[in-house]
Amino acid sequence: MIKNKLGCKQALLLTLTGVILLSGCASNPQVKPEKADEIPKLTMMNMYYSAEPPKADNEVIKIIEDYTGSKLEMMWVPNSAYNDKVNATIAAGELPQIMMIGSNKSQGIINAVQSGMFWEVGPYLKDYPNLAKLNPMVMNNIAVDGKIYGIYRSRPVAREGIILRKDWLEAVGLPEPKTIDDVFNVIKAFGKKDPDQNGKEDTFGMYEGRGMNGFQTILGWYGGANLYAVENGRIIPDFMTKPYLEALKFYKRLYDEKLINQDFAVVPGTKRQEAVNQGKTGLIISTLDDVNAGFNDLAKANPKAVLDVVSRIQGPQGERLMLFNGGYFGAYMFPKTSVKTEQELKQILGVIDKLMDKKIQNLFEWGIEGKHYKIENGKPVRTDGKAYESDINAVNQIRLDDGGLADAGEDAPIVKKYKQMFKDNAAIAIANPAEPYQSATLAEKGSEITKIIQDARVKFIMGNIDENGWNQAVEQWRKSGGDQVIEEYSAQYNKQKK
Repeated sequence: MIKNKLGCKQALLLTLTGVILLSGCASNPQVKPEKADEIPKLTMMNMYYSAEPPKADNEVIKIIEDYTGSKLEMMWVPNSAYNDKVNATIAAGELPQIMMIGSNKSQGIINAVQSGMFWEVGPYLKDYPNLAKLNPMVMNNIAVDGKIYGIYRSRPVAREGIILRKDWLEAVGLPEPKTIDDVFNVIKAFGKKDPDQNGKEDTFGMYEGRGMNGFQTILGWYGGANLYAVENGRIIPDFMTKPYLEALKFYKRLYDEKLINQDFAVVPGTKRQEAVNQGKTGLIISTLDDVNAGFNDLAKANPKAVLDVVSRIQGPQGERLMLFNGGYFGAYMFPKTSVKTEQELKQILGVIDKLMDKKIQNLFEWGIEGKHYKIENGKPVRTDGKAYESDINAVNQIRLDDGGLADAGEDAPIVKKYKQMFKDNAAIAIANPAEPYQSATLAEKGSEITKIIQDARVKFIMGNIDENGWNQAVEQWRKSGGDQVIEEYSAQYNKQKK
């Protein structure tokens, strides 16, 4: 399975694609050359995560070219240098025709959209078979002032859950957790009942890092909001709601009873997987597909170790999960300075639409038959993981589909399980109501005022402040610009409702 590399929402990630279109093209919304020997060129700047850029003769690119009837001229930039390259390209004003922008809600991009730099594409999507089926909720999340200016790159909408040691669960005699109390009992047993059966109390029930990756998931179990909530016609932050305090108390109980690592506030999030691999813990809250990677060291150290995933936990408002990253990461956008006519825009949208066809989804999902996979019992089976990594994953940032049309293969049972969870859990995903809107105050003071809450959250869990101290921190956030954030979001929310 393809492992999409994810960056933070705040990082400005960008793919630039220039399309040289020929005059006199037919009105069909696919790029076609005027003459047989004239092939439309798509000049694409994209990022890569590997040590070396993808090879110029990459077979995947050739297949995409043949299928879309275009010529790709790739410019690969390492992810570590991508932000600088993006900024330099924008500053130079030399904008290609297709830009994939990772942080499409950054204030700079919002300003560019509102200044008229990009095409509004929403009205055209109904004319393309794949684009017409894009998720309306995710489309709303990428909207600016209620309008659609890009094509999002899909990600599972409900991706978070529990990764735990199934063999430890059996050792302590507990079933798979179904409720919040069940989760606490599993964590306590993993920390106090010698789940590794070495005769020592030397394990943590749960391991956490300074980003507190599990907090939003647990907040969802308690009925909390996805970053923001709507109350009495106003958009307010999640930490101004009662469930947030309940989730804090859950974490504080774990800390007080030493069921969680006491240095959680300072260790990097990557230490969570290390703790599982080293047998220090049997439970983390993470993206479920992490179970398919990152735990090779556990298997080497303890071949009898068995990992499992759990996603749905019953809380006071039923089963709820947070919508992950808005259901997308990055959006393809189209500058008017490069895409000069409506006809050119339609032609480019035709190429984008074909990138979501079943053939291309299978290409990204499985690779090339005979090289990366074979067919057994009518299903694709991976044969060369190393070649897949170098050929397919190397160019995976081009991909924008959700894999829904790709053929189902002979996946490992755990992979089948979390893939099915991704599909089933979309129905209980809680969206962020502020996602479509912008706050100038948050763009200006976000780091400063967010730190107020982050620091207070850690202090509350560690017992350095009580509930009154927490409420004082919330008031400080409000007075430092938070009230303006609430007003800005609420004004846009109520305007769109009319």
